[in-house]
Amino acid sequence: MELFVLNQDVVKQEEQLLKLQGVALLIALVRLAWYLRQRDCTRALALADQADAALLLIPNKDIELHRLAARLLLLRAEIKLLYADFAAAKQLNRLALTLFIKLEDRLGVGDSHWLNASIFIDEGKVAQVVASLDSALVEYRLANDPLRIQIVQARHLVYAAFRDPVATGLALQATFPLDGLYPASTLTWLAMARASVAALTNDLGISIKHYLLAYRVGLDCGQIRQALVAANNAAESFCIMGDLGAGLEWREVSLALARNTRWPASIGYCLILMGDIMRQLARFGEAMVCVQEALVLLEALMGSRNYELGLKMLGQLELDMGHAEQGLAAFSKLEAQLLLHDELGEPDLLVIAWCGQAKALFMLAQPQAAIHKADAALQLAREHDNAEGQIHALHIMAQTHAAFSLPAPEGMSAPSATLHFLNLELVVVATIRGYGMSFDLYTEIAAAHAACGNFVAAYENSQAAAAAHKKTYSLDVEKRTLAMQIRLEVERAHAETEHHRQVAATLKTSTATLETLGTIGREITACLNANAVFKSLHRYVDQLLDVTSFVVFLLDEQQDALNMAFGIENGKAVTSEGTALNSPISKIARCARERREVLIHLEPDNEDVTWVPGTLETLSLLFAPLLIGDRLLGVMSIQTPSYHAYGERELSIFLTLSAYGAIALDNAAAYAAAERSQGLADQALSELRQTQGELIQREKLASLGSLVAGVAHELNTPIGNSLLVASTLREDSERFLQQIQAGNVRRSELERYCQSAEESSSLLMRCLLKAAGLITSFKQVAVDQTSDQRRLFDLHTECEDVVLMLSSRLRGAGHELKLDIADGLQMDSFPGAFGQVLSNLIINAIVHGFEASQHGLISVQGAAKGDQHVVLVVKDNGRGISKDHIGRVFEPFFTTQLGQGGSGLGLHISYNIIQSVLGGHISVSSPDGEGAIFEIVLPRVAV
Repeated sequence: MELFVLNQDVVKQEEQLLKLQGVALLIALVRLAWYLRQRDCTRALALADQADAALLLIPNKDIELHRLAARLLLLRAEIKLLYADFAAAKQLNRLALTLFIKLEDRLGVGDSHWLNASIFIDEGKVAQVVASLDSALVEYRLANDPLRIQIVQARHLVYAAFRDPVATGLALQATFPLDGLYPASTLTWLAMARASVAALTNDLGISIKHYLLAYRVGLDCGQIRQALVAANNAAESFCIMGDLGAGLEWREVSLALARNTRWPASIGYCLILMGDIMRQLARFGEAMVCVQEALVLLEALMGSRNYELGLKMLGQLELDMGHAEQGLAAFSKLEAQLLLHDELGEPDLLVIAWCGQAKALFMLAQPQAAIHKADAALQLAREHDNAEGQIHALHIMAQTHAAFSLPAPEGMSAPSATLHFLNLELVVVATIRGYGMSFDLYTEIAAAHAACGNFVAAYENSQAAAAAHKKTYSLDVEKRTLAMQIRLEVERAHAETEHHRQVAATLKTSTATLETLGTIGREITACLNANAVFKSLHRYVDQLLDVTSFVVFLLDEQQDALNMAFGIENGKAVTSEGTALNSPISKIARCARERREVLIHLEPDNEDVTWVPGTLETLSLLFAPLLIGDRLLGVMSIQTPSYHAYGERELSIFLTLSAYGAIALDNAAAYAAAERSQGLADQALSELRQTQGELIQREKLASLGSLVAGVAHELNTPIGNSLLVASTLREDSERFLQQIQAGNVRRSELERYCQSAEESSSLLMRCLLKAAGLITSFKQVAVDQTSDQRRLFDLHTECEDVVLMLSSRLRGAGHELKLDIADGLQMDSFPGAFGQVLSNLIINAIVHGFEASQHGLISVQGAAKGDQHVVLVVKDNGRGISKDHIGRVFEPFFTTQLGQGGSGLGLHISYNIIQSVLGGHISVSSPDGEGAIFEIVLPRVAV
């Protein structure tokens, strides 16, 4: 019979009971009771009673049956210990040990010594603990049981860590390398030992990782007591790292688990630590209630570490509340307990006791006594490499010298005793990995330097204090992030394993059940409607389990309340008001907060036998969180009036259904959200396309308006010249007519008039032809840009027309444009689209390319690229485009002239026209000192 087995093995033992009878059934009863001794004391004792009754009916017992009787005595002894009945535990264990020795059962003898070690731990007798474990190790070696040998060696190292963590760490690596594979029963103690070494050598992040591992593995292999210790120690490390939220969460987990076991020592231990975190949160009244309740529960355990931790907590709490005398009394009592049991070998608590007394004596204005106690604590902390203890002792000594006039300490290395001790404290702080320099410590050092007249050093330390103050928030966040990362890493690593293990514990024993659950999972997770999911879950829960009430509560959007989404009781729908997530009495809220299953078995005479919202009396209640990864959706629960209706098998089935339900509900919510989002997206896309079309049309009209303004300016010159020539010709004609009427026309006058008329007519024709050409070009460009018609055109001619339209704007801006387009490049494409692109690029260069007073040059070059394409390069010698902007110039609404006339659409529209209308592509570059270069490659025949 093993010391501890996995939960899945317990499930197998449960199922075998139904198939056995006679002696085989008796052996199975004892085996199952033994494995349930920490998992479920009530059930274990009931099975033990059943086995004892069966043993009485067997007249002639063989050795094996006597071994079973001895094992039952050992089981009862351990349960008595769990309930803090030391006298009964010792007596039953002695009887079991006597029987095992008589039967020459080496494993039984070793297990008895193992239990003795636990008894001595609770009594605070560590020397006897070590001796008992040594005796167990001898027996296990004689029995040749390698697993038990491993377990007892690992447990040895847990206690050794408190005496010498550094040496224990070396022994751990030598005996149990970190990369080795170990059974869960061994790993529980190994993880505890590694965590203790890490915590006592100031590596809190690693300690959390191993404590949480010990918690998970301990639960899985039935070592509930160690799981409780591990969870509380992890909470302590979280608190030290500043993650009080995680610390409080694990305190609640531990206390809930302890209360469920009803073990007074464990409940007291958890209450002490809950009081500690309440103290840190300055909730002194609640902290005192927890500590006082714990000390009452632990009075029977005087001398145990748990009781001493309670005294330590009481002393710290009294000092925090300003009760110096009461604090001194508590720490003095702690010292007396530790010295009374000097074999305990736990110097960390003695350092705390002396530091606490020193602090109380300081508060009571007894400086000499305070210095004496603090110095004793400092020396002990140094002997055991306890950095935290050294820091506390040195700080108290510095405070005492600062407040009272005392002789200088021996070997003082600073201008004042206060500064001497603060500097020593600073040195110790620097040795702790991850421990940030304190703002308060630097401030006190600065004040000490100022008191000595060293104002330069005071100023430097004040600056260091300010820097430390700025770093405080980021350091706190970093520590909390590290703590959360470690917590999530361990939980994530074990969550899936635990779930599969729980499911496998049930499913491996029954092919039919496996097939059924597989079918159920596929059906449930295929549902895309929440109501259909609820109905499917209810139907299958009702088929597979003893259920009279089935409810599902879902977390609201504010994440602070749970509302009933579905409820059936005795076949009828039920409703209920929501419950707050922080409700201290709601089992639904507790399950959601703890994010783990809650199984409650009530006694028939228990007052809490009604289930809200109905009136059904319930004795078995099972709650499971609906989780998707770390995200909580809600809680699912089943209840029944049957007594102890839910065991490991039922729990595994229910957790499997809960997992399927969570996936299905999340899928349903995602599907509904996707449908809503798709509708909104379709509407937004339609509106976007409409807006984009309007913007493009506006940009086209704006471009055309710019051309109109340019053409009007260009027409002013030839038309004005034509008017001037026509006016001059008219005046000459009127004057010549008057001469004819007067009859004094000479030949020279006639010749002059004819020559002037010829010159004026010639000039007038040239001006009018130029105006007509401008109008013809504009008409073609305007038609092209507004009609998007495809036609044959010459690239050179089209570029000339566009440049002509923009020539006035170029002259007005003081820039020059050079056109260099090869002749004979015929295009079968969209001239309007092409013209808009070219005009946008030229205007973009005018607006964005040059400094205010710069006279720039823009060049447009075009040439053939093979037989099928042409390449057009628009380049300016302006300021260029910055590296931060060049990758975004084609994005819609991107402009460096926002609010100054730039829309951010010109280049975006050009990019779209080139890609989608003209079938080409455009690229941009901006070498240092060479302006911007846009290169366009177009097919000569548009696709």
